[in-house]
Amino acid sequence: MVVQADKLVKKFLTDKTHITVDDCRKLLNEYGYRLHKSSGSHQSYHKKGTTPITIVIPKKTKYILTPYVNKIIQDLKLEE
Repeated sequence: MVVQADKLVKKFLTDKTHITVDDCRKLLNEYGYRLHKSSGSHQSYHKKGTTPITIVIPKKTKYILTPYVNKIIQDLKLEE
């Protein structure tokens, strides 16, 4: 993984309340996920052989809600 991805992983694990949609996109792309569809406030990322990851784009803030950040951490196994 590139240094930038390492920094993103660290940010996801230490600063869960300040994760942006762009941070999610960059990290998911780094792990091989690609945006499959975007409809309304939902973006669905897919990778062959894995469960899709959906993030909800917030309306009143630029930060993703913590439960979605936790789901990404869990699905990508970042804490292991």
